[in-house]
Amino acid sequence: MPSSMRTCPYCDALQSPEARFCRSCGRLLPEESFAGERFAPALAQPPSSQASPEICAYAQSFRQPYAEASLTLGALAALCIVVGTGAAAISGESAYLFASGMIGITFLFAALFLWVGGWNNRRRGAEFLQSDRVLVAWVYTPEEWQQVRQYFYERMRSDSPPYGCLPILFGGVGFLVGLMIGMTDSGELVEAAASVLVGTLIGAIVGGVLILPVYLINHFTIERMRRPSPPACVALGRNELFYERVYLDADRHPIDAIFLKQRPLPHLKVVRHQAGGRTGSMSVTYLFPSIILIPSRMISAVEATIPQIIAYRQASDSDEESYD
Repeated sequence: MPSSMRTCPYCDALQSPEARFCRSCGRLLPEESFAGERFAPALAQPPSSQASPEICAYAQSFRQPYAEASLTLGALAALCIVVGTGAAAISGESAYLFASGMIGITFLFAALFLWVGGWNNRRRGAEFLQSDRVLVAWVYTPEEWQQVRQYFYERMRSDSPPYGCLPILFGGVGFLVGLMIGMTDSGELVEAAASVLVGTLIGAIVGGVLILPVYLINHFTIERMRRPSPPACVALGRNELFYERVYLDADRHPIDAIFLKQRPLPHLKVVRHQAGGRTGSMSVTYLFPSIILIPSRMISAVEATIPQIIAYRQASDSDEESYD
């Protein structure tokens, strides 16, 4: 073995001097090797540069999380304005344009919220992946990633979104608009009731029409999971998690529990705190998955990491209780 190489103390695989994670088992390499001899200072790397080349490459190339959702919400905002303009032109009532415009603005603000949150999440996630705070990390192989996508494809297909809520939601908006028009333009109870009825009916029809694009968006999102895509990265820290494109800071968005389960496939179960994170934090971490599938080659490394995460969380909870 060349003098510049070392071995992993867990699986005995050869490692380069600058490697931070074992290329075979993925576990965090200690500072000691060569039968307990400490590396010479010249071979040591500063913590910020110790991430493996594979993880560093992923940190620099992964897309901003949920950029597609921002574009979808922007398209829905534009659709609302078009529908409202058409309804106002047909009925001659500008209130319909106002109502649809308010809904469109809501979609637009949601799109901006996700975009800004996604940009900040990507920045923090990339910094975490390349830091010394990572305990264990891996990038799925193409075969492992296809298995992961197939698993979630089956789960998503079994879930049926409540499309029936759309007519009810827009019908309620139409009811309020009709009530406003009836109270403003007429003092007659019959005419006011007619305005309410027409507004509710138009709103319900608009909501029913929107079922189709929403269904198609959901359908294509699910089917897209069957197409090949670059394998995702997973990284675990004492109080930080990263999955595919989403970074989760457990200090800002608390986790109640995290544990390893073996069925139906080996996976990490993440139980989020129901009360949510800190007030005012703009983030997309509410979409962080509750299940992270673990390839067989990484199970032992994850098992060794879980106690460190639990111990850190318990210590943090004890500190908070002492402070209170």
